[in-house]
Amino acid sequence: MLNNGFKRAYLFILPGLLMAMTGVGVGDLATAGFTGAQLGTTVLWAILLGGLFKFILTEGIARWQLASNTSIIQGVVQHLRKPFIVFMLLYFVPWCWFVGGALINAAGVAGKELLLLLGFEVTKAQAGIAHSLIALALLALGRQAIFNRVMSLLAVILFATVLSCVLFVPVQPMDIISGLFIPQLPAQPGALSWTLALMGGVGGTLTIICYGYWLAASQRKGMQGLRSSRWDIAISYGLTCLFGIAMVIIGSVAVQQGKGLSLLLSISQYFTQQINPLMGILFLVGAWAAIFSSLLGVWQAVPLIYADAVHSFKGIKIPLNQLPKSFSYKLWLGLLAILPMLSLEIPFKEIQKLYSVVGAFFMPILALTLLWLNNRQVDSEFKNSLVTNIGLILVTIFFVAASLYKYREFLLF
Repeated sequence: MLNNGFKRAYLFILPGLLMAMTGVGVGDLATAGFTGAQLGTTVLWAILLGGLFKFILTEGIARWQLASNTSIIQGVVQHLRKPFIVFMLLYFVPWCWFVGGALINAAGVAGKELLLLLGFEVTKAQAGIAHSLIALALLALGRQAIFNRVMSLLAVILFATVLSCVLFVPVQPMDIISGLFIPQLPAQPGALSWTLALMGGVGGTLTIICYGYWLAASQRKGMQGLRSSRWDIAISYGLTCLFGIAMVIIGSVAVQQGKGLSLLLSISQYFTQQINPLMGILFLVGAWAAIFSSLLGVWQAVPLIYADAVHSFKGIKIPLNQLPKSFSYKLWLGLLAILPMLSLEIPFKEIQKLYSVVGAFFMPILALTLLWLNNRQVDSEFKNSLVTNIGLILVTIFFVAASLYKYREFLLF
């Protein structure tokens, strides 16, 4: 009886868990850690607000899919065909290149350090390529159950290690509570930039769309399915925010030097030298789990967007759970796993900078799309409420402002 109850609970949260583990990646690790080092725990509130914004967007995707029995990609192709072509060419393709490159680079650094601890010396490129090919081989089997188990195991490793580490960080509890519930912005250069990055980095960007494909596998229907989705989406962003909060707290004390991937190594060294060598290893294992789960999730789900779009443009109706068997899916999976390997010769800092600029423009596009579809193209019971519409408008305004700010910084850099 207990096993049956655990299985039901696991399957209930599975779509959100997969989204959380895909969304938590190298960007969250580096941004949250560095923001903590620069601004301390005073901006923890930004993580909660960012999580709320992403909840509104993801709930909108679930609302559309359960109302129309089509994915958000199919809905956009049907109702916004020409703008979507522009989106695929100017956003989707560059996003895959930059994110793929960032994940392979990050997996290379984390994998290299872990293998060194085991007595194996490899280069960053070798470790990064190995991670990408392992993910490709695993996904080529086409078995969702294996993917689910691996992602769930990585989730356990990630939260067990990082949350264990944060317990040893010397931070006053009242500072954490104040940072969470009293919004303030430190009066120092770059405070706004890092706060916006922290808020926008919660839970990924394009990977939000992938929730719909994992939702389809859960076989939820109608309003009851939407109510269930709200719970698992909330749990997903709850876990994501918890991880972000932990990384800011750790960064506020543990970051002595470094930026990007070197920052993660700096944190590991802090735990090794100041707390216990075992804690340094634990943090590195947790960072690796976050990076590899994100790589595996992106490799599995993002090709579904491409395959879904190709079939939709051709007017071919195919069940979402059958997309991994299509040629379009396998083609994009191979391209995503292999072509970004070329970026291993590019400094990670440059990839991360371009990735942040490209990623920032997606959120307002998605918010505006959901305002259109969920107000004009669904039955009355599924239409956005006034509160939801206000939330989507606020999300649009915020991310437009954040995108312009990031673009300005990019031009000035």
